[in-house]
Amino acid sequence: MNGLLVLAPAALALARLSAQGSFGPLFTAIQGTELAAGLVNVALLGLNMKDGLALRARSSSPAAVSR
Repeated sequence: MNGLLVLAPAALALARLSAQGSFGPLFTAIQGTELAAGLVNVALLGLNMKDGLALRARSSSPAAVSR
């Protein structure tokens, strides 16, 4: 959701601004917002991977197999 609501429009806005040669404060603000949203995505992917590995470890334990 983050990618659709923040990253895609930010990329389009940055492409438009850079094509115009406008690298002012608006460009910097949009780029900072895009960077922050990207960092949130990476953090969420890491948490998802951690939870997936925990589920995998729990499902392969002997107690879970005997159920």
